[in-house]
Amino acid sequence: MKAINIIEAMERWVPNDLVDSWDNTGFQIGDPNREIEKILIALDLDELVLNWAISDGYQMIITHHPIIYRPLTSLAITNHTSSTIHKAIKNDLVVYNAHSNLDLVPGGVNDRLANILGVRNTIPLSPISKLDNLGRELGYGRIGEIDELSFIEFINLIKEKLNVSELLVYGDTSKTISRVAVCGGSGGSFVLDAFNKGADIYITGDIKYHDSQLGYELGLTLVDAGHYNTEKVVLPAIKEYLESELGNQLKIEVLMESHVPRYIY
Repeated sequence: MKAINIIEAMERWVPNDLVDSWDNTGFQIGDPNREIEKILIALDLDELVLNWAISDGYQMIITHHPIIYRPLTSLAITNHTSSTIHKAIKNDLVVYNAHSNLDLVPGGVNDRLANILGVRNTIPLSPISKLDNLGRELGYGRIGEIDELSFIEFINLIKEKLNVSELLVYGDTSKTISRVAVCGGSGGSFVLDAFNKGADIYITGDIKYHDSQLGYELGLTLVDAGHYNTEKVVLPAIKEYLESELGNQLKIEVLMESHVPRYIY
């Protein structure tokens, strides 16, 4: 199967016209006519992922985060990005990514995060002005309901479902939880949206100091579960989608773990 066939399949789910104005994502490296037998899926294209793909004979890498995000002024091998691009081209790899469009669409990052945490009857947390081809509202984040749990019960559920050992929590830890907002990745800018839509708690990543201060002043409990942990949940969904669209013609592997060392002292 040619790379372009896989890219076209992805774009039926995550169309290019849903890529946000600040974003740069899509087909970024390689030959669209390259024959593909094996695909590696990861959140980021880092050195470990690239070397894994090369050593195990993968022809295509699909990531959530784009390797080319800001305009390039040079491809001289002087930094991580240019070195990675050079090595990918040298090894005839195809690199495709879906970023903001995968955040927005049904079945993408935010639906997957909400589903894993048992959040039902969801709607977009911060809607955009576009609908999908079935007329459904699109937007960043999700908000919905769960069966009422104590704060600690819900915190333990988050840790179990996201496979994390610790969470950073801001605000009231004594409340019961029934209305939940989520946003995969960096969702600090949607704190007010979560409050305005009646959330008891908001789970996201990369919460900044002033975001936490706003949440506290509003009485909204915030949970920083980490950028990686709130987005990795979509990686199996990419595999499932491609297998449903393309059958079993390809070997597809998902790398779930972050390769950035993290220590707590």
